[in-house]
Amino acid sequence: MTAIIITLLLLLIGGFIAFAIWLQLKEKARLDELRKVAGLNNELRQVRRYLDEMPPQYQPKDMRSWLFKRTIAILDQLIHIKPDASLTRRRSVLMEEMKAFQDGDQKRRAKPMNDEILITEVKRLFDSFETYLSVSQREKTIDEKQSSRYFKLVSFFKYKVQSDFHAYGARKALLSGQHEVALEMYNEALSQLSPVKDLPQAQPTLLKYNEAVTEINEAIALKKAEEEEKQKVEDIPTSEVYDDEWGKFVEDSTFKKKEKF
Repeated sequence: MTAIIITLLLLLIGGFIAFAIWLQLKEKARLDELRKVAGLNNELRQVRRYLDEMPPQYQPKDMRSWLFKRTIAILDQLIHIKPDASLTRRRSVLMEEMKAFQDGDQKRRAKPMNDEILITEVKRLFDSFETYLSVSQREKTIDEKQSSRYFKLVSFFKYKVQSDFHAYGARKALLSGQHEVALEMYNEALSQLSPVKDLPQAQPTLLKYNEAVTEINEAIALKKAEEEEKQKVEDIPTSEVYDDEWGKFVEDSTFKKKEKF
């Protein structure tokens, strides 16, 4: 009888321990799921931020397409873990947005780089995106060739964003007729690109800014020549001007007398 009681107690204790372990495992699984969902939601917000806040001129079409695909992939993971109607609708809207972007030929309007605070924020966005690319490489959500291309582009954009800031100031100075200021700022824009001047993607911008510098130099030279010519006229002695005018008057008077005669 005692043996039966001991056996029952052991079974009861064993069952209790098994139940406790099962509860612990279930709780661990629940916490793991919560952590995974939180991580995916953070990644979703992060990728959406790149899509929305990275200026169009620093977001090539293939890069933006990849970000769209990553967003959809993250939503798929969230829906798989915990099906949700709002997530499904969100995914559907995003798919339409991506398709419209990929099928459209209209170039997205560049965002003016006209504020130093904005420049700082964009550079931080580039740093964050580089970190995200490194994580994506480790997790195999991007291939090496693609990530290498984006790393090089972002590295170039870090210089170009500062160059674009000075070029914007140069254009603004030109509109107000400040040619010397515009020239100085365009030269600074070129200087900002000097570390990446040999990169193929830098060539169109360098060509554009160099042409602007040439045109401004020609405008300054023409303005200087006009001012020098004007100064020469102003430097002629007043007596010579009066003598010349008097001579013309006399000649004209003589001609009229002869005509009357």
